[in-house]
Amino acid sequence: RHSCAARPIPTPPAFSRPLGPMSVSPSTQTELEAYAFRQLVAHLQARPDVQNIDQMNLAGFCRNCLSKWYLRGARERGLRMNYDEALEVVYGEPYADWKKKHQSKASPEQMALFESNAHLHAQHPKMEEFPPSPSPEEREKRETRPAPPAKGAASDVCCTPADEIGVVAHSVADATPSSDRTVPRSGASKEISLRLGVLTVSDRAHAGAYADLSGPAVIETVEKHFPGLLFSTLRYVVPDEEDQIAARLKQLTASGCNLVFTAGGTGVAPRDVTPEATRSVLRREIPGIAQMLVSKSLLTEPHAALSRGTAGVRDRALIVNLPGRPEACRELVAAVAPIVPHALRQIGAEDE
Repeated sequence: RHSCAARPIPTPPAFSRPLGPMSVSPSTQTELEAYAFRQLVAHLQARPDVQNIDQMNLAGFCRNCLSKWYLRGARERGLRMNYDEALEVVYGEPYADWKKKHQSKASPEQMALFESNAHLHAQHPKMEEFPPSPSPEEREKRETRPAPPAKGAASDVCCTPADEIGVVAHSVADATPSSDRTVPRSGASKEISLRLGVLTVSDRAHAGAYADLSGPAVIETVEKHFPGLLFSTLRYVVPDEEDQIAARLKQLTASGCNLVFTAGGTGVAPRDVTPEATRSVLRREIPGIAQMLVSKSLLTEPHAALSRGTAGVRDRALIVNLPGRPEACRELVAAVAPIVPHALRQIGAEDE
């Protein structure tokens, strides 16, 4: 841990208008900022070759800093979260697993540069010195944004131990509900905001032997059934490799997607491993969805009896396996569409 003589820690300013040229509502501004965060996380997860120490030396922050900001935000809102959970959001997998696969030993030159910047590392207040979470009235009056760091400084959480970040955590049940929540309380509104993730699983499509038609079919059908409610889309193509499928599913949910469809790899061929990969990341399985989709498919396709697809919940996302044929994707996305709003409200109810 490196630190320097204490220097004033800037107080985040209160902004009376959205940041940027457009006049948008605070909730829309929050959605846009969250989208930027999700894209940043997705980019970092796609570039494990970039080492944390290089990020620190070049920009004064790294993935661990981002995890600590996420942790501090959760604790300032009174949510129960630990550092390992925050790390997994940013890294897309347990931090220890990421280190084993991607982290290399720092060179003497990297360490020398890191040490030479030690005087720029901020000294941070201890956990009990952080101000308490703002009251609902205070949140209503101001939209808080973090103050920019001093020029050339490291991030304001880079050297802070995780147990000194944020205010004392309370149980989720004690947390103050957010006024700008994406998925509304059950009964509060019929509208939802969809952040769609689409993962096509195909050796040949991944190799470029043919174009992926299933992913676009999923997106097109979601747009048709939820006009104006699709906020963002992330789409990937992976080969029929269990570890790659699981890693992308983790990345999609960590990036904020609340509805994720996979397409392909649900049959009984030796390379069909999508159900196994999906189950490995689910927190809770929903067998009824898979049963409904098989029943629907059997009306026109006897081979649907061979489907092993599954569905379930990870974090605040609903994940559903679909077959690989584009027409089947359209048909089954349409079949599951009526239950999506209620499912997402139920999944998001833990945040209330």
